[in-house]
Amino acid sequence: MIWYRKAADQGNAEAQNDIGWLYQYSLGVKQDYAEAAVWYRKAADHGNAKAQGNLGWLYQNGWGVKQDYTEAATWFLEAANRGNATAQCNLGWLYRKGLGVELDYGQAMSWFHKAWDQGDIKASDNIGVLYEKGLGVNQDYAQAAEWYQKSADRGDPDAENNLGWLYQNGWGLKQDYAQAMAWYYRAAGRGSTDAENNIGWLYETGLGVEKDYPEAAEWYRKAAEKGNARAEGNLGWLYQSGQGVKQDYAEAMALSRKAADSGLAASQVNVGCMYESGLGVKQDYSEAMIWYRKAADQGNAQAENNVGHLYEKGLGVNQDDAVAITWFRKAIAQGNRNAVDNLLWLAGQGRVPGDADREPPPAGLVAMTNVCGEKTPPPCISPPQVIFSTVPEFSKEARDAKYQGTCLVAFIVEANGATSHVRVISGLGKGLDEKAIDAVKSWKFKPAMKDGKPVSTQLSAEVSFHLN
Repeated sequence: MIWYRKAADQGNAEAQNDIGWLYQYSLGVKQDYAEAAVWYRKAADHGNAKAQGNLGWLYQNGWGVKQDYTEAATWFLEAANRGNATAQCNLGWLYRKGLGVELDYGQAMSWFHKAWDQGDIKASDNIGVLYEKGLGVNQDYAQAAEWYQKSADRGDPDAENNLGWLYQNGWGLKQDYAQAMAWYYRAAGRGSTDAENNIGWLYETGLGVEKDYPEAAEWYRKAAEKGNARAEGNLGWLYQSGQGVKQDYAEAMALSRKAADSGLAASQVNVGCMYESGLGVKQDYSEAMIWYRKAADQGNAQAENNVGHLYEKGLGVNQDDAVAITWFRKAIAQGNRNAVDNLLWLAGQGRVPGDADREPPPAGLVAMTNVCGEKTPPPCISPPQVIFSTVPEFSKEARDAKYQGTCLVAFIVEANGATSHVRVISGLGKGLDEKAIDAVKSWKFKPAMKDGKPVSTQLSAEVSFHLN
């Protein structure tokens, strides 16, 4: 520090930057971000690219200065134009996130490539993210894997974790849980909390390892103690369900609330469920609705279903079938099976608009409530089995518009195996709903059986329309 100060006092920009570095990382002096910013600015004003990039980093994180992404981008650009690879990568990240600059994946990719050309290992990980998520480029998991591998081979923990994620899901690589775990362990050893959380997930789900809830809880705890929101949410769920830890609703709420406050939709749903059920908190349907809406506004299908459920039951809100149906259909569009069941139940009660004038269901309709299985011996119901089905035709309107999707259709399988009372519960329009009905009307089933006799029962099916 003494010699740096001598040089810095003579206006040496490199020394001024080095002093800032010592203050930022507490090297021989007490950590002081504000003092680091002072020295970085002195060097930056002299055109030192390292100092410009370092000052930008302080502004990006709000260390020693008020957080200001625009100011961060300004300093990163100064340094990037002087060829500083770290600043080029950081500027690319701001473009990728739309922070301090207009969101622009093309600019992000350009800056990441410039940084990678100079050997910045974070740059190739970021390029991999763009390919994995299809941001500004066609989604390409194989390309993502190649770019992650470049950084992972050089010890970047984010890339190691991301490569493990591709192995876990079989995206761009052959699915291999053992490989996924190996990469997660490497990343966790370098301090990646995302990797610690992912290790916990593999132990919780038993993917590639024997299911072990206590081990999962330990890994979640490691990451949660460092502020990882997903780990907080996952550990909260273990406390809520009593898996691997002693059931503790208060602890579950505390952890889930931390994750929910960070914006994690799945945890927002869990917080809503705990308020709805009165687990760890006083039962409060209005508060449950607030949290479900937060998650639903992020497109979470389970939250959309739960909002619908509260409206359907009139819990914390005025009872409203129409609003409930709207939310159930949103969730169904994302494949949520709970919403399918809820909408079918409403339809069975004659509470779906358009159903009131339909012919009444046949006498003796049997509900599928006690389905035969290994743990359900007779008396029980054997469900219908399809023996003939046809592929639905496209309507001209939908084909011309290149419109596709999935209809949810409810119907009754009669005791003779024919279908009746066919109706669309969640449709697509453009003539496809009618085509779905026509297709289902032609289907044939081996009927449901109860006490050795065929019976009529209600089913639902997804009828998909996909252009080749």
